[in-house]
Amino acid sequence: MEFYQGAWPTMVTPLDEKLNIDRDGYIALIDWYISHGAGGLYANCATSEMDILSADEQMVLVQDAVLTSDGRVPVAATGNMGTTIDEQVTLCQSVADAGADIVMLVVPAGNMNDDDLERYFMTFAETVSSPFGIYEWPIAGMRHLNVDLVGKLARTGRFLAYKETSCDIGKLGEILRVTDSTPLALLQANIPYLLPFIKAGGRGTMSISSAFVPDLVDAVIKSALAEESRVESLHQALCVMDLVQRAVHPAGTKYLLQKRGVPMASRTRRIPHDLTPEQRYALDYTAAEWFDTNGELRVLNE
Repeated sequence: MEFYQGAWPTMVTPLDEKLNIDRDGYIALIDWYISHGAGGLYANCATSEMDILSADEQMVLVQDAVLTSDGRVPVAATGNMGTTIDEQVTLCQSVADAGADIVMLVVPAGNMNDDDLERYFMTFAETVSSPFGIYEWPIAGMRHLNVDLVGKLARTGRFLAYKETSCDIGKLGEILRVTDSTPLALLQANIPYLLPFIKAGGRGTMSISSAFVPDLVDAVIKSALAEESRVESLHQALCVMDLVQRAVHPAGTKYLLQKRGVPMASRTRRIPHDLTPEQRYALDYTAAEWFDTNGELRVLNE
C-alpha cells in the first residue's frame, strides 16, 4: 500500500506591497519546495493565511500549486471554508476540480459528538468525488479527534491524509495502530516528536518547519528510517529551528525563506503586518548560523 509521506510544507503566501498575492513569488516558492525535498505541498492552509483570503484568492493558491507542481509531488488544499455546508461543499468541489490530490477538511469547532462529526465528514465524502484529508487547525476552539473516530474514517478508504496537532506522542502511537492497513497517512504536525514518531512507524509531517526547512525535515525522516547515527544531531538542529520559527511565524518564515533564496517579502495580512527591526536583526544572525551564502543548510553539509 502506497502512503503519502515525507515533509509536506504548510505553504506561506507571498504578498506584494498592497498585500495582494505575489503569484510570481508563489510559483518560485513551489519550485523551491520541490527542489528541496518536499514530499507534497499543503496549499491553502492556516500558514497560507486562508482565513483572511477570499474564496477566489484561495483558489488561486490551489490552482497555481497544482499547475506548477505538475504532478511532481501531490498537492493538498483545504476545501471546507465558508459559513454554511453548501458553501463548504461548493469550495470542496472547486478544489477537487482544480486538480488537488487531497481535499482537506478542517475539523469543526463546537460541541459535536463523534457521531455528528462522522456525519459531517461523510457529507463531503458522499457529495464530492475526491480523496479527502482531515485537518486539525491549531486555532482557538479547535478540537482533536478521538482515536476511534479516526480509525472509523480511515477504514472508509476515502480519507488519505491526517494533519494531527495534539502533540501527544502516546496518542500518535494509538492512531498509527488504528490506521494500520488503511490508506490513511498520519502526517502529524509536531516537530519535537518527529523522531520518536518516525521510529514508532510514522512516515511524514505537515508542519510549519517544513515550510522553510523541508530539506532538513526530509533528512530527519530518511535518516530515522535508515537508522543512521546522525539522525539525533539532525533532529536537535531541527528542534532549535522550530522553536525560533514559532516566535516569528508567519512573517519570520517568509523572511527566512528569503534568506534561503526564495524571492518573496516577509509581509503578512496578519497584524502586525511585518517583522520589527529587532526581529530582523536577530534573524539575520540566526540565518548566518544556519545557512551558507547560497541559502543551503550548513547542518546537511557538515
